[in-house]
Amino acid sequence: MGKVILQVVFDNLSYLPELKTAWGYSCIVETDSDTILFDAGSDGEILLHNLTKLKIDLKSISAMVISHEHWDHVGGLCAFLQKNSNVTVYVPFSFSAEGENEIFRMGAKVTRVKNKLQIAEKIYSLGELPGSVLEQSLIVDIPEGMVILTGCAHPGIVKIVENAKSLFPQKSVFLVMGGFHLKDNAIYQIREVADQLKQLGVQKVAPSHCSGNFALKYFASGFGNNFINSGVGKKIEIQKGQ
Repeated sequence: MGKVILQVVFDNLSYLPELKTAWGYSCIVETDSDTILFDAGSDGEILLHNLTKLKIDLKSISAMVISHEHWDHVGGLCAFLQKNSNVTVYVPFSFSAEGENEIFRMGAKVTRVKNKLQIAEKIYSLGELPGSVLEQSLIVDIPEGMVILTGCAHPGIVKIVENAKSLFPQKSVFLVMGGFHLKDNAIYQIREVADQLKQLGVQKVAPSHCSGNFALKYFASGFGNNFINSGVGKKIEIQKGQ
């Protein structure tokens, strides 16, 4: 794998001011061979606006991965499928029949994910992890280690990283990005999570969406140059051998 591009296309946090923000999350994952949309945000008009502004060809996207069925991660799904239904949508095994039927009605394919599953070359779902909400996360296997992409991390961001390391025991964790689902008033928990991620060997973090303002400040302080300021429009390019 030569270059991997990760670009946040929907977030309640702003990075590029010309893009629209709203509560939710969505991220493009682009490799030499595949382009995948992870989650769909909460609003289809905003999702399509941001994709257009970023000059992302919707037809180049061959798969979608939905982390979980909350409104802020599936709200833009149908609007996207109206523009490009020639995709396979990978949903958690617990996804509702109503949601699955809606995807079928839009003309796309659906794959329910229970356990670890390869989505594309060097891209995997961790499988549906238990927690307050059943959720799947995405792994991109690069020479530098794993990139772990989370929607809301309802099962717990530490638990997600631990599961990733158990499934890929020979790989380090290069980057964890997405929603970390931490509450601003849970200061002790945030400190504990940051410490645990460091103990697990996480090199870089790019929290956003539901991570909380205090967590963003604490992670920025704790990870220093390895903290990546994220938000809608943020683009992370990882070159081979970086």
